[in-house]
Amino acid sequence: MGRRRRRNGADTILQGVLLVDKPAGVTSHEVCQRIKARLRLGKVGHGGTLDPFATGLLPLLLNGATRVMPYLQNQDKCYEAVVRLGVRTDTMDPTGEVTQQRDASAVDEASIREALKGFLGEQQQTVPRFSAARVEGRRLYDYARSGEEVALPVKDVVIHGIELMGLEQAESTADVVIQVKCGAGTYVRALADDLGEVLGVGGHLHMLRRTSTGSLSVDDALPLDHIVEKSEQWRTERQALQEGGEVIRFVPEDNARRWRDFLAGALCPVADLLGGLPTLRLPDLLAARVGSGQPLRKSELQQDPALMALDFHEGDRLVLEDGNGLRGVAVVRATCSRGSLSRREAGAVVFQVERVLR
Repeated sequence: MGRRRRRNGADTILQGVLLVDKPAGVTSHEVCQRIKARLRLGKVGHGGTLDPFATGLLPLLLNGATRVMPYLQNQDKCYEAVVRLGVRTDTMDPTGEVTQQRDASAVDEASIREALKGFLGEQQQTVPRFSAARVEGRRLYDYARSGEEVALPVKDVVIHGIELMGLEQAESTADVVIQVKCGAGTYVRALADDLGEVLGVGGHLHMLRRTSTGSLSVDDALPLDHIVEKSEQWRTERQALQEGGEVIRFVPEDNARRWRDFLAGALCPVADLLGGLPTLRLPDLLAARVGSGQPLRKSELQQDPALMALDFHEGDRLVLEDGNGLRGVAVVRATCSRGSLSRREAGAVVFQVERVLR
């Protein structure tokens, strides 16, 4: 009974990519779970893991938007990072055990800039021992924690840009501030470890902040605490009303509208994520059909003036929304052009479903 109530009390309508500014000290999975519980959503996934110590942009895919997760995960990323030279750790980040210490006080900006040039472009990167990558079905960090040796896989990555932003010297260490623009799947902590080795003093990734994923920017994100605080505020208001004798029922549509208004620019529509695709609202009956994976035929287009007014060419994609515009139901692709409709039979498929958003 408990599980049935949770399913019935979930909002499966609110949809899009929620831009969260992740704080340090929590995992990406924990952020997903908090947002799912606080917003009372059906599904939440993330578009690229951030390590617990890292901060910055964590795009969360809400409900049907999880169906476009591969698109988001394959986007280029931009990071601000601090590499601490002179101290090497087994995890290549501040959470690990120190394995080596060397004097880095003599490292200067010129040598750092020269070393950074060698990391530009396409290259192979050894996957860190403490990572979630799998070898023979097991996570690499499981091997590392149990002390088992395993051959580390190598992957192709690309660094589009790497820039020295600052250098702060200490007694025996040096903090190098860099900005990195890289392709999906790049391990910035492996980059930090490699930089330390090139400079001959060792190093580790001391701080990491993701500033963008594709066209999504942390400048548009909401801090996780702000979302949690708003959830607590609304919960307190509901409790006060209930204590006053009012019956409060959970209405998914109302929940979706309320959160959409609060999240505002931090909630990116699926159509925008896919490159600014045009959107079109469907009558409820057609939305249900398309949402089940059925194509749109010429005869169905002729029933709706908005559909018949569309100008499209073969191969064009668009997002079809439900009648109230709260969520997309599917991404579709045109099988013909608008100008050729007159020559087609009533039962001809005009828009084929490419991906159902549920």
